[in-house]
Amino acid sequence: MDAFIPDREFRKRDPRFATRERHQPRQERKFSLEDFRHDQGTDQYICPGGKILRLQVKRWSDRGNIFRRYVAEEADCQSCPLIGKCIRRKNAKRKCLTVPIGAEPRNLTKKMIEKIESERGQRLYPQRMAIVEPVSGNIRTQKRLDRFTLRGKIKVTVQWLLYCMVHNVEKIATCGLT
Repeated sequence: MDAFIPDREFRKRDPRFATRERHQPRQERKFSLEDFRHDQGTDQYICPGGKILRLQVKRWSDRGNIFRRYVAEEADCQSCPLIGKCIRRKNAKRKCLTVPIGAEPRNLTKKMIEKIESERGQRLYPQRMAIVEPVSGNIRTQKRLDRFTLRGKIKVTVQWLLYCMVHNVEKIATCGLT
């Protein structure tokens, strides 16, 4: 089956969404990785406020990308006047800096991004957003299937098929057969 898997960053990369207001970046610029200075001798980062971020996790991967995580001391961040430009989450107590160091050899996410950004993908992916995503959204929000209540592949498959059947019966009831 030739599938197009959803991509959370699609609207940020697609020029067709560049003029849409809700997809515009916020005006207030937060610090990025380039604003932090790396000390190679101690393998630490120094924030724009002059505080040290120490290596916490040497290697972890997420969606095919490999990262290192550097963390600041909680007390340093709480007293910093630059905290508003540095920490993105309101309830975060200290800065965690994730630094990309590479990609796994078999990075399926990157392959899917290449597929979506191809000429054929640019033509087909918007159709997926119009046809498939509303069904997933309806099942998740209206039918409240946020997580499966059964365990095991067979039971989960049966539960999913029942939800799909309910969705289709509801569609027939409201729209009629065509």
